Amino acid sequence: MAETTKTMQVGRIPSLTWNRLKVNYSLVEGDLSVQEDVATTFSGLPEGISGSTLTQKQAQDWLSANAPEEKAEAVVAGKEPIYHPQAFGTGLGKEYDDFVQGAAKSVRFLEVAEGQKIARPILWDVHCERGARAVTSQILHVGKNSALTLVMTEDSDRDASGASLVSTKVVLEEGAQLHLVEVQLLGKGFLSMHDCGAALKDNASLEVTGLYLGADKTYLGTQAELVGKASRLQVDMGYLVTGKETCSVNVNAVQRGKKTQVQMHFDGVLDGTAQKNFCGTIDFRKGSKGSVGNEQENVLLLSDSIVNKTLPVILCEEEDVEGRHGASIGRLDEQMLFYLAARGIDEKTAEQMMVRARLRAVASHIPVRSLREHIRDFIEEAFEG
Repeated sequence: MAETTKTMQVGRIPSLTWNRLKVNYSLVEGDLSVQEDVATTFSGLPEGISGSTLTQKQAQDWLSANAPEEKAEAVVAGKEPIYHPQAFGTGLGKEYDDFVQGAAKSVRFLEVAEGQKIARPILWDVHCERGARAVTSQILHVGKNSALTLVMTEDSDRDASGASLVSTKVVLEEGAQLHLVEVQLLGKGFLSMHDCGAALKDNASLEVTGLYLGADKTYLGTQAELVGKASRLQVDMGYLVTGKETCSVNVNAVQRGKKTQVQMHFDGVLDGTAQKNFCGTIDFRKGSKGSVGNEQENVLLLSDSIVNKTLPVILCEEEDVEGRHGASIGRLDEQMLFYLAARGIDEKTAEQMMVRARLRAVASHIPVRSLREHIRDFIEEAFEG
């Protein structure tokens, strides 16, 4: 097992705020001992895709040679002094990345050859046994003018506990397209950590669909560097946090190339005494003229005992850009509840209907019917519990 770490800072935001609100970063505390062995299976790799295993040194050497250079910003006033500590940026940040590199001795390397359009989604299933403390690390490389959909599903028994730590790094060549789907259906006692870093070259497109519905403590981080001209990022993410569960989300879209486009949409549901911290940043760097970035989070609150923190951020070094962000947070509309009550639907049933509709809207982006049905059943069971 990797050495136990008692505390770790993750999801540090690029522009620090007044820390009384405690949103500058999240602190992971407790037993972080993990082992590399975990049951992962592919549904099969078609022609044009290769899979191999790298050592951590080979993985870092490959990233250094193949990933676009991520230059520090020209203007640092008001930002964290050491804002760019990683050679390849990720959402959870350097402490987590270093920990994974020490814990996971090998890195799975999935590569799509140039000019390959893979129509069938590749399914990557990670099943965590009771008490498992697993770490998985992977690099996804999509070649020039190629396209791939990769669906990664983590699950366990519903009442199981353990830890599952995931690190994914993505490099998209010119004109490459990747739809990365992450579905987390872990048991109620799990610690779940998902970290992603991506670099997009000219005209590359990354679509990230994430549904995080289980676990006791969830930490999510994504950083996409839109280095290439006219590169595109779309994020659709949903989360369900109930009981005493906690969830921390940090998503950074760094727009470096000209005419880049970012669309990010987040749907969350909080119940019980749940705690959630969300930070979403659109970062226009010098040279990103003509770029557009939009971000929206919608949060449905089902209890008066929730702790909800939302921090949408826009940073800008360039003049000719267009950025929008916003958040909609609250309970169900009273007029809607009255309308449904007049038709014999009580408030609790109405809440459950809206929760299902909100999370299924995110699930609709998942191109695997059987998985969508599994998600539906998981949500139903969550309410039954």
